[in-house]
Amino acid sequence: MTSRHSGRVAIVTGGSGGIGQAIVTRLASDGATVAILDIADGSAVVDDVRARGGTAFWVRCDLSQQSDIKAAVAQVTERVAAPTILMHAAAVQFVKPFMELTARDWTLTQSVNQESAFHLVQAVLPGMQQASWGRVILVVSSTFFVGGVGMTHYVTSKGGLIGFAHGLAGEIGSLGVTVNCVAPGLTKTVKAAADLPDEFFRHIASIQSIKRNGTPDDQAGVVSFLASDDAAFMTGQTLVVDGGQART
Repeated sequence: MTSRHSGRVAIVTGGSGGIGQAIVTRLASDGATVAILDIADGSAVVDDVRARGGTAFWVRCDLSQQSDIKAAVAQVTERVAAPTILMHAAAVQFVKPFMELTARDWTLTQSVNQESAFHLVQAVLPGMQQASWGRVILVVSSTFFVGGVGMTHYVTSKGGLIGFAHGLAGEIGSLGVTVNCVAPGLTKTVKAAADLPDEFFRHIASIQSIKRNGTPDDQAGVVSFLASDDAAFMTGQTLVVDGGQART
């Protein structure tokens, strides 16, 4: 373990699997106490972190519900301390042609992916302001830059988060709080590997500058940097971590 984030309390939404799980593991290994906010059971991730010598716990939270978000942040604060790192990785993601989307599909995607960020930041910002230090990091998607067929609902939600970061960074920078986005390219999570054919992974790797598939750890390393003091002078930015596919 390292001490890069020693003494910090971090919230990671969607930390029960995929990229979020890798971020939990990395932040904990770097010394942070990590609270997983997820509707999915995060107990296995917590056990793994503890086996590695880190500190983490799971708070069940339905991110489509403002009341759940407020209660979860309050629980984290009461249990340890006010969180000063907010990592929003949770997302609803599925492929569906635009004309087949239902109103519920659209509303749920925007609620979990985008609107929850608004409620999360409002819940954690007072603690960050009191500490005169904070990091807000939002997982977006390289599909905002390269497109994604059958993903209009998802791309819209992630594009909204980029706009949110741009606007919010200008308002809270004077408080010592930064706001940045990480935009993963195709990442070979367990879910992605189950949902997508190997041919698709090979194709994407072939059009990237770096000719391999991305892993969750590729994203976690960048997040750890953005959550650190080393990134104190960076805000309102979107880092595309996709092996050079988009090259924005």
